[in-house]
Amino acid sequence: MRLLAIAALLLAAAPAAAAEPTPLLSIALNADIRSSNPGVQRDFNSDVVLSHVTEGLVALREDQTPVPMLAEAIEVSPDGTAYTFRLRDGVTFHDGRPLTSAEVAWSWKRYLDPATQWQCLERFDGRSGPKVLAVETPDPRTVVFRLDRRSALFLVNMATIQCGAVVLSPSSLGPDGAWIKPVGTGPYVFADWQKNRHVELTRFDGYKPVPGERDGLAGGKQALAEKLRFVVIPDRSVMNAALLSGQVDIVPDVGATEIETMKAAGAQVTVTPTLSWAVLLLQTRDPLLSDARVRQALARAIDGKQVAEAASFGLATPNPSAIATASAYHRDADAVWPAYDPAEATKLLQEAGRAGASIRIQTNNRPTGQHEAALMIQGLLAGAGLDAQIETLDWATQLQNYREGKFQASVFTYSGRPDPALAFDSIIGSKDEDPTSQWEDPEAIAWLAEAKTVEDKAARQAIFDRLHARMAEQVPVIGLFNPVQVTAVGPKVRGYADWAPGTARLWGVWKEQ
Repeated sequence: MRLLAIAALLLAAAPAAAAEPTPLLSIALNADIRSSNPGVQRDFNSDVVLSHVTEGLVALREDQTPVPMLAEAIEVSPDGTAYTFRLRDGVTFHDGRPLTSAEVAWSWKRYLDPATQWQCLERFDGRSGPKVLAVETPDPRTVVFRLDRRSALFLVNMATIQCGAVVLSPSSLGPDGAWIKPVGTGPYVFADWQKNRHVELTRFDGYKPVPGERDGLAGGKQALAEKLRFVVIPDRSVMNAALLSGQVDIVPDVGATEIETMKAAGAQVTVTPTLSWAVLLLQTRDPLLSDARVRQALARAIDGKQVAEAASFGLATPNPSAIATASAYHRDADAVWPAYDPAEATKLLQEAGRAGASIRIQTNNRPTGQHEAALMIQGLLAGAGLDAQIETLDWATQLQNYREGKFQASVFTYSGRPDPALAFDSIIGSKDEDPTSQWEDPEAIAWLAEAKTVEDKAARQAIFDRLHARMAEQVPVIGLFNPVQVTAVGPKVRGYADWAPGTARLWGVWKEQ
């Protein structure tokens, strides 16, 4: 029997620094949120905003391990097929409803209904993880999840921000079952969404934080600002000007070449490695890219070091592996990859009868370095005799193409995954079942399934090593680098800190008056 409790797992620290309430904190977003529905039609910006509004039974700490959040304790059965959550007392939703096991069961019934189109359904319905057989509510403060098999990732998947497995009040939906807005238990209330302009959140005076300081998405969440405003500013230069003029307080997308200018103007600038992964996606069912020799040629034609430097202006280092350099599982073996060799790339293309072939590379116009990466890749491929054409799309279109597999090649960035198995899960699987799958190798699929059940770290490390070595042989994607988070905050902002997943956290943050 394993027992997790808040007192044992949260950082022992003093409460957040006392400060006068801040009327407004504003942060720039490079694009509008895609949805206000957690885990449904989501994207990174949606995750950032909703993490202030909603909470789940568990959350990730700074070190990416899951700990209780709306639960106060978790008991796991010896065979790993039953998880019993004891709920915290005194937690209320934004509509005044008290948190009970009934709302947990209601939320999970909704997630497990295919009609909801929850992005992480396959991780909980038996397809890519254990199947949740039942969610039982023996009393108002106890919830029991019964699974069909043991899983090393059940709590991690629950806590992963991309899944959005939060507990909601039924008032989030209308009488007809249609989505209205998220009514959660977080420190802020979802107040107003002016599409393509801003999202506003207001402080929830009834919020009951857990003990301790901020710790990832766990720990104490002190809402020191009365209102949060997420302002949509697609243009990076406009973002920077808005910060320097005081129109926004935080810009999480500062370009590397702008760091010294922002510092000289009085802004505080931080550079933080993230778990995100920039890649060149390759459509392996495409007539050209279905040939492994062509994919190997592309890998040899692209110098990851040059791409990383071009996209980040020297701040990021190349990483071909799905295991982020900031991960405890990253090893020297993860740098092993087909060496940059344009002559060998040309030779492979000739052997495949594809010398001088054309390839279309999708990218987007957001200020995230992806367009710069695409331009560098275009030039490198030209060195191997390939005609690369760049299609610059708006982010929503590129994301939809990714979801439907409608691309030949695409410069894309996966948001940070807290466990390597989840990072590999982003690319491994059958395209027939999920068009976002990039790598359909049966052995890779089997190894990944094993990694999801094994709990021993050394055994998991061995599986991840095998997966990376096989990926270097088959090249279903070309890993580029782990982006860094460059954030500028106004001179009077206090308490702000980035972390490896790259999502902004505005609790515990205030402005000096």
